[in-house]
Amino acid sequence: MAEHAQLALAIELLRRGARTSIVHQETGVSRAKLRTLYREIRGRSPPSGQLPESAAVFVTSRHRQVQVSLFARLYEAMGGPRIYQALDIRMVMAAHTLYAEMVAGPGVAPSLDINGAWMIARDLRSGAATLHPCRRCDAPYIVCQQADRLPKCPICAERAGEERRRA
Repeated sequence: MAEHAQLALAIELLRRGARTSIVHQETGVSRAKLRTLYREIRGRSPPSGQLPESAAVFVTSRHRQVQVSLFARLYEAMGGPRIYQALDIRMVMAAHTLYAEMVAGPGVAPSLDINGAWMIARDLRSGAATLHPCRRCDAPYIVCQQADRLPKCPICAERAGEERRRA
């Protein structure tokens, strides 16, 4: 029964676009089996290469940092303090689904995929990323320890940018 559940989880993750390295780590399904499943599900070979560095996922732009912070906050709200002890892939999937529903619109796809969501959950658990409340607006935003910029609230920065554009 456990093997069937692992395979079902692997298929769901692959359907969502998860990298085979992540699926292998979370399910224990062999890499060879995952490559075969990926080709059957996605119609092409899985991408090769390593996952990008966390800082590249987190802080490519203020808008991206807002998106990442939204997912991280949803994941934290759904999983509670447990997310800092262990990565729960089902909770990652649930939080990512909710995130995607919140940000997607007609012709607008979420900017954070399931792989980025998994990386955020992994880094929150390890302490490589943290959620900090803004002193001005009190909204939590994510800070990556690898980031080369000083952490600033992306939400306040986005609001200030909108106000400048309207003026």
